[in-house]
Amino acid sequence: MKKKYYIITGVIVLLLIAGILVGTNDNIRDKIYLNYNTSIKVDETKGEQIHVVDNKKDVSIWNLDLQNTIDKKIAKEGKKATFDNPFIIYNPYGTNTCSVNVYYTTKEATSMEYTISVDVEEIPDFTRTAYNGQDTGTSKTHEYQIIGLIPNEINTITMKSKNSEGEIVGEYTFTIKMGGLVTESAPILEVIDGDSKQELSEGLFALLGHDKAFNANIYIYDNDGIIRSELPLKGYRSDRILFIDDTIVYSYDVNKLVFVDRLGKMVRKINLGKYELHHDFVYDEVNNTILLLVNELGTDTIEDVIIRVDLEDGKVSKLVDMKDLMPEAKDKAIIPEEGNTYGGDELDWIHLNTLDIVNGKDLILSSREYSTIIRLNNVYEQPEIGYFISDETVWTGTVYEDYMLDKVGDFVSQAGQHTVTYLEDPSLTDNQYYLYMFNNNYKGARTRPDFDWSAYVGAGTYSKGDYSYLYQYLVNEDKGTYELIKKVALPYSSIVSSTQYYGDNLVTSSGMSNCFDEYDSEGILIREYKYTSEKYAYRAFKYSFDSFWFQ
Repeated sequence: MKKKYYIITGVIVLLLIAGILVGTNDNIRDKIYLNYNTSIKVDETKGEQIHVVDNKKDVSIWNLDLQNTIDKKIAKEGKKATFDNPFIIYNPYGTNTCSVNVYYTTKEATSMEYTISVDVEEIPDFTRTAYNGQDTGTSKTHEYQIIGLIPNEINTITMKSKNSEGEIVGEYTFTIKMGGLVTESAPILEVIDGDSKQELSEGLFALLGHDKAFNANIYIYDNDGIIRSELPLKGYRSDRILFIDDTIVYSYDVNKLVFVDRLGKMVRKINLGKYELHHDFVYDEVNNTILLLVNELGTDTIEDVIIRVDLEDGKVSKLVDMKDLMPEAKDKAIIPEEGNTYGGDELDWIHLNTLDIVNGKDLILSSREYSTIIRLNNVYEQPEIGYFISDETVWTGTVYEDYMLDKVGDFVSQAGQHTVTYLEDPSLTDNQYYLYMFNNNYKGARTRPDFDWSAYVGAGTYSKGDYSYLYQYLVNEDKGTYELIKKVALPYSSIVSSTQYYGDNLVTSSGMSNCFDEYDSEGILIREYKYTSEKYAYRAFKYSFDSFWFQ
């Protein structure tokens, strides 16, 4: 007999389904609330209800009124729940595909540890202590987002309630049948172990801009290369995740930012108006401001403007226009016959791809087109060029040659670099610090076709190269010098790449090689993660998510 299925859905409002999903405790009938992306399939031949997650529905979640409506319904139900009869809802705010939210109260202050298990040999259990918003780690009011559910598998979640002494005082298990991801991304990556005996750092990898800039969700993987979270985006990719005031902040469209709390609720959105994102944004904690690299619509150039978003009032304003600081460089650039990197006719003359804030007033910028690191000083008051770091052949004979720092030592300067990051060290003297980066080792400049690349020995082309590198410079502003003090060979990537010091280890992404990696402090590979794509991923960073999802 052919099985028949009826679909019961809830659109915008929450739908209460009483009864167990896929067998759990014999004496308890779990309450599972479904959001607008879920349904129940009823198998008439067995009379069973199986929870099914459908992440392909085109339902807009980017509405704060909807988010608040969901929040009110959850608050009403959650306060009636106990640990033995919790209120459980799948991905209620639509912001985390691989999650369920759990709500309950306890008579004594406790913590909650959970383990997610699936019956797949190559997928290990995922155990974390959930963060309840309290520094003590225990609470009587419990609101959690459990992340780490495996798509297209039956997930068994075991929650353990622990008292302040760490003793288990309760255990509860429920089971959920997960659907697929919103987009077709691999749930398990190919993992290649390196020669290092060092342990991998604790945390989760965020793969950003997979395959293409638009509709590229944020995919979060554990140390085994197993996907543990998918953060859906509306349009343009996000270039990093910021942690600001108990929220994570990322871009969800080409000119929009969203602030999401630890339960997955969108609590704030910011529209950038006529400015469209590209490559990078950072948080300036000193001034409570987000700084962003943008394109200004209606102009004939791209990737040369920096804006600020004041988080006190949400005001968006232009901070720096590089055309004003470097007009001669802009005027000498030409538009390639085939158009810019993206096929348009705007002039991509400097191609900024990184910014980092220094002391709440200065910026470190990376210009791929000029293979140059730029320091800007006093950006909030009167922006001015501090210095350039590049091979001397880039700026010699121009009006900018006096800005160049002198190279100390015999090495090839960076070419086509990304993620240039400022790093202080208490052992250094005043006006000394480190800059580290992904040196793509790529000789390409579309708006300067006659540039002589002979000084860049060993540099590769767009499609072929031997190695890219981690470069770390010691900068001495008093002496006006830079010196290469660390170099690690990395898989070659002419563009799309990142480096990140994380704990004692180094996390890198080589987008054109379709991999991201973790190395030990000596630059020896611990593990490489390979993914498939039609093109590449833009970046990969590692985050602990402590005091957010995890205790």
